[in-house]
Amino acid sequence: MASGVVTIGRRAYAVGLYWENSPGKGRVAQIAREAALQPGMQADFYAVRSGNPKTGRVPQFGLCGGSEGQKAGIPALAACLAGQVPGSWGGAFRLPEGIIVTIIRDDLVVPDGDLLFSDELEARNRLLQEVGFGGLQAIYAPEAWAIPGSDSIPLALLLREKKDVTLRPIVLSQRSKVFMAAGLGVAILGLGGFLYWQSQAAEREAAAEQARLAAQALLPSAIQTQRPPEPKYERVWESSPPPFAVIENCRQGLALVPVAVPGWSLTSIKCAAGALTIAWGRTKGSATIPEGAALNETLTSATKTISLAPVPPRGAEALGDPDVLTERYLTQDRSLNLTKAPDDPPPPPPWVKRSFTFSVQDLPSDMPKLLADLHGVMLKGLSCNVSGGVCTWTIEGVIYENRK
Repeated sequence: MASGVVTIGRRAYAVGLYWENSPGKGRVAQIAREAALQPGMQADFYAVRSGNPKTGRVPQFGLCGGSEGQKAGIPALAACLAGQVPGSWGGAFRLPEGIIVTIIRDDLVVPDGDLLFSDELEARNRLLQEVGFGGLQAIYAPEAWAIPGSDSIPLALLLREKKDVTLRPIVLSQRSKVFMAAGLGVAILGLGGFLYWQSQAAEREAAAEQARLAAQALLPSAIQTQRPPEPKYERVWESSPPPFAVIENCRQGLALVPVAVPGWSLTSIKCAAGALTIAWGRTKGSATIPEGAALNETLTSATKTISLAPVPPRGAEALGDPDVLTERYLTQDRSLNLTKAPDDPPPPPPWVKRSFTFSVQDLPSDMPKLLADLHGVMLKGLSCNVSGGVCTWTIEGVIYENRK
């Protein structure tokens, strides 16, 4: 694996940046420069992806060195691709300089998802590793790799010459410093005028406050003591059952699923809202209707719903610090996909939430170590897709955490 510069069409692009999500919405560039100057971090350039308030995507920054031809103003390939192809996907593309591998999840470049390989086998193994984690909506790979479900679309058609995210220098050039010094002189002159205006404004504000206090003294005491009511927030996780209790309830319901039905093959199982929904697809040969199932109009599929025993809510439960989950997530093997979720309806509550998904072959006997013993975890649904006789479970949910 390496970083460097590749050519697509007639344009150079930087690859091999290390990407991080930024906790600061308005100071991403400053955070990027501070991260680049940390001991052991050899970075000469950074790139910034702005967030998207509509989708809840957080800002990102990427760091790279300058020894492989990187220059200020060169577009960052992974960031440009992420803006052009949203969602969750992974791709490997052959170029004269090597094979690039790009991994995007929930519109975000994953930390090790911007890679340049000289060895094709290593590049293929990296892409297959990400495919194995699950959750990718699309896979792009050379046709010769024979990856099931992949598309061999050329990189240039995906990119379409997008170049909106470019490298910036960590350290300013000498010319930039001269311009900054000149600008600073102008700013100092303007600062004097601003301070004078500010002092006059402060005097006017103090006079207005005195007038307001004098008027307030004339009001009845009952009116003076009125305060707006405190907003009430619904602690939704406390009215939902504990996550492992939900999994265990689904596991017990699986015992009621028919093992084999003549003429039908099991295609999916969904567990949510106190019920199991089972789906079958028609196979060859004679068949009997699965007991209690409903057939579609073409008699090619059948579904059945099994009610499960109600699970009591967990009750009062205090939330934890988001840094705990963040630290665990940064040290795990990316078997769990984690992203910021939109806030509950305004006014913003004193907590935030993140959504998560993970896939397993069997229903777990316990929650993953990443989520174990954490408060505020809610499961939204469990679904099993059957392919080749193998059932793969996808578990989705959210975790509520105290707002910092």
